[in-house]
Amino acid sequence: MTARVITLAGYAVLLGMGVLWWITTSRRRSLVTLPLLLARVTSSRPGRMLLVLAWAWLGWHLFARGSGAFE
Repeated sequence: MTARVITLAGYAVLLGMGVLWWITTSRRRSLVTLPLLLARVTSSRPGRMLLVLAWAWLGWHLFARGSGAFE
């Protein structure tokens, strides 16, 4: 297996975990939902900065490096 396949499999696992979280929190209201979690994270400046850095990292690794435009 190549590194690209492993990376895409990792992203697929993360997506699957997100869908599973969504299904679980829609059935059990006592758990924290994704919108509530994002509201808590973005309520502070360091949380917003970490979220932007994580989003930039994901975008760079998934789109810029994976597209073959810079290879």
